[in-house]
Amino acid sequence: RRIPNPKDWVQFLVPLPIILLTDNLFTCKHMTSSVHVCFHLCLKGATTMTSINQAIDICTRTFRHTPSFVPMFWGEPGVAKSAAAHVISDNLGIPRDRYIDVNLVNHEVVDFTGIPRINDSGPISFTEFVATDIFAKFAKGTGPGFINLEELPQSDKSHQVWTAGFSYDRKTTGFELDPEVRIMATGNRTQDRSGAKALLSHLNSRMYHLDIEVDTEAATTWMLDNGVDPLLVAFLRLRRDLVQQFNADARSSPTCRAWTQLGTDIPKDMPTDLYLMLAEGKVGEGAAAEWVAARDMMHKMPSIDVIRMKPDTTEIPDEPSVRYAVTTSMSMTASVDTFSRDMVYVSRMPKEFQMVYITDAMRLNPSLQQTKDFLDWTIKNQDIFMGGN
Repeated sequence: RRIPNPKDWVQFLVPLPIILLTDNLFTCKHMTSSVHVCFHLCLKGATTMTSINQAIDICTRTFRHTPSFVPMFWGEPGVAKSAAAHVISDNLGIPRDRYIDVNLVNHEVVDFTGIPRINDSGPISFTEFVATDIFAKFAKGTGPGFINLEELPQSDKSHQVWTAGFSYDRKTTGFELDPEVRIMATGNRTQDRSGAKALLSHLNSRMYHLDIEVDTEAATTWMLDNGVDPLLVAFLRLRRDLVQQFNADARSSPTCRAWTQLGTDIPKDMPTDLYLMLAEGKVGEGAAAEWVAARDMMHKMPSIDVIRMKPDTTEIPDEPSVRYAVTTSMSMTASVDTFSRDMVYVSRMPKEFQMVYITDAMRLNPSLQQTKDFLDWTIKNQDIFMGGN
């Protein structure tokens, strides 16, 4: 996708905060180590896989510095590319009504280039092009906004030619975009057999390409924050290899998007036999069978209320899937009032499950970090933070 040329060096260096060249690698003074993956790119063409969290971090930081920066997220279906675009926009503080997903393949190119009409109001008649209202709310003077161009590789050449001009010149028929409007694009790869095609070379040259891979921790954390069944999240943390197993040859396969839909669309009281049918239709037979079997076992876990009444005597489940379910469920309802009793119970588990509870509870309720129980736990388990077991 990329061959170095002088213009790319300029576009690469200008959007990024103070950069030093050391040992033939770029290192940025103002970026965390998680962003160094950005500098393992061949200029603007990715040569390494980027986790979704790294991609969000890279783009949030660079968009703050250079609103005209244009990233392109590549990845297999269901890997959460579009969800990442929403997170980046939120990180930038852009209001939800100033965000838009534009699926290019759902539009004729005249929707973007403008609809022709004859202007014969003067002595000479001519054809002029009138812009549609798709991008009108992002015109110059309207303030920050975010435009995500979806399914770019699936679009026609005419759409790609328009995208090259729109993303680079930042204007469309009749008006310019506000300087604070951000643009990015997403799409699948040709090997995903989703109708994707190679992009035009000049369009490739105008974007920063990031190949996205699944980050299980980021994916399951996002699921918890967006209403996915906590038991399903607990299962995926145990069976991490099932989070994303896209199969172009199968109608249904496990992906982040498929699990999210399964964990939000289906009523929790659905009978097991009927639930299994739906699960197979969404994530495939193998993954569905594993999940439904674990789900039935998890439903036998101790009541969270009982655990909190008798944290020192309530039985610790033997099955890892049930332990994940218990710690995840407890973290979802942890508060300053329950934390002390929760820690009595959780501390009886192996450290792996203690970390599951602590990580989620602290993220959902940061005030717990100020409690004596948390401070005592960190001192007792400082080997975890020092790289021990």
